[in-house]
Amino acid sequence: MIDAPRHIAIEGTYNIRDLGGYVTAYGTMIPPRRFLRADCLHRLGPGGTDRLVDEGLRCVIDLRTSGEVTTAPSFFEGLAAVEYVNLPLFDDLSPSALASVDAQHAHPLVPFYISALDTRGAAVCHILTHIARVQDGAVLFNCTAGKDRTGIIAALLLGLAGVSDTDIIEDYILTEQMIPDLVAEFLSLSRAKGGDVESYATLLESPADTMAKMLSHIKEQYGSIQDYVTHIGLARKDLLRLSDRLCGV
Repeated sequence: MIDAPRHIAIEGTYNIRDLGGYVTAYGTMIPPRRFLRADCLHRLGPGGTDRLVDEGLRCVIDLRTSGEVTTAPSFFEGLAAVEYVNLPLFDDLSPSALASVDAQHAHPLVPFYISALDTRGAAVCHILTHIARVQDGAVLFNCTAGKDRTGIIAALLLGLAGVSDTDIIEDYILTEQMIPDLVAEFLSLSRAKGGDVESYATLLESPADTMAKMLSHIKEQYGSIQDYVTHIGLARKDLLRLSDRLCGV
């Protein structure tokens, strides 16, 4: 399926992965080093920025809140070789905000993802528009763990390419294999602050059913991922740009 390594191992990160290699609806493969998904980039080891620039990186879209960016600035902010832009997907993504979502009988991430799609359309559109207008090289989008905010955007991009639901879900659940050390760190910090570690641990999971339910919601409420991005206002020219880059044009 993949003719280039998906995981880009760099000191200080856990979850930098290439979307290249997935088979599209046209029978082509998403080209390598065009779309990268990642965790937080504030702890890159020596030479980490140079390594990513050498891999073709030209734009970093930081999906974290302005507060998160202030607390843990990205190494790419202010770097001349790469465009850096902070485009928060949410105004607040604290554990307490996540825990406040009414999960009913679903995994708590399910209503959170669905709510993100239904209420944060303008932010999603802004992010996809910026990605579409990166003409050359790789665009990397990241959050803190590279799981929730990053996972939603990755799923939408893969869906626009016509990648199968099976592969979209597989790409999502790979994060859980990539970040056990990061999860342990988050839980340790939460425990030290007297937080609800058990509930927080649930929010750090990447269960397949969560992404499956998100994809089902898109189909039931909007028709398809292409219909969804059109609904939230993505311009046709930007949709075509994304499709071309995803499908190898």
